[in-house]
Amino acid sequence: MKKRLCIIWIALCAALLSCASTGESADILSLEEAGQPAAYAPPAAAPKTAEEFLERGILFYSRSDYETAIADYTEALRINPDYAAAYYNRGTAYGNKGDYDRAIADFTQVIRLAPDFAYAYGNRGAAYKDKGDYDRAIADYDQAIRLDPDFAAAYYNRGNAYEDKGDYDRAIADYDQAIRLDPDDAEAYNNRGAAYKDKGDYDRAIADCTQAIRLAPDFAAAYYNRGIAYYGKKDYDRAIADYNQVIRLDPDLAYAYGNRGSVYAGKGDYDRAIADYDQAIRLDPDDAVAYNNRGIAYEDKGDYDRAIADHTQAIRLDPDYAVAYSNRGNAYYGKKDYDRAIADHTQAIRLDPDFAAAYNDRGSESRPPLDPAK
Repeated sequence: MKKRLCIIWIALCAALLSCASTGESADILSLEEAGQPAAYAPPAAAPKTAEEFLERGILFYSRSDYETAIADYTEALRINPDYAAAYYNRGTAYGNKGDYDRAIADFTQVIRLAPDFAYAYGNRGAAYKDKGDYDRAIADYDQAIRLDPDFAAAYYNRGNAYEDKGDYDRAIADYDQAIRLDPDDAEAYNNRGAAYKDKGDYDRAIADCTQAIRLAPDFAAAYYNRGIAYYGKKDYDRAIADYNQVIRLDPDLAYAYGNRGSVYAGKGDYDRAIADYDQAIRLDPDDAVAYNNRGIAYEDKGDYDRAIADHTQAIRLDPDYAVAYSNRGNAYYGKKDYDRAIADHTQAIRLDPDFAAAYNDRGSESRPPLDPAK
């Protein structure tokens, strides 16, 4: 019976763009500018004009005080309802708060007032992407690139949208363009590595993640992703070394412990695997994958009761987790509880009708093993 371990891949998400404004839309203040609070000292008196409210809002934004920034941008718009810069900056603040619908509404207003401003399309695309509306995100990135063919961040973010849609070839093509325009973009190398990994091209994934690390030596996500690629090549020692680096850089990243545990399990070192799964669960008690994987390690040690307990907890956390049902079925089979084993594989098949291994295991478990002594 094949046990199914789960490895989690991190691909960096597209952030709302921070791009300088140019051309006819030069009045639109960018996030790059917002990131320089020294240029926006608070006015000596309370702000009165739309421009003064905008400048103070940018100062609050630079301090991550998004609520107060939004209030100032809103006041600027009350004074001047066609102030594109205020809509743009307020949309960015909404995006950073995760209020994507309001962000989209504000960027739409910017586009109405400044239809050739590429960055407004880029930021609206980022908001659509974070809502999971990849087709609208891609359409906005397309328009941003039409308006500015050298817009590296738009290629990068469009690549992320294609990656999330599973269109790895288009994602790679966009990351290629982003890297051509910005050869020092560590995130673009890391994300292209993620796309190569998803295509099963581990060597190119490793090369890209390695380049990301050269550009940004403390880039934990690049070590993490390279570790997954090494795991895919069964180069377990290098994978462990990369997860060690991730844990050094980010000691509270539960997934790093979980994935290192899976590598130890691949080496047959189940005690270390269990210790890492323990830590992953301490950091994230709702991680169904960590319970599932620890259950597999217990099963491999012959501790079927603990295996069943862990798979049961994984199912409590995620009632549609077909793999956990199948793995619990394997543990019941180890205890010779064939009826429960068959019931669990049947449930796994109900949840995932294309789960070939569950059909195979159910078929095997419907016939208890022969006793060679008889």
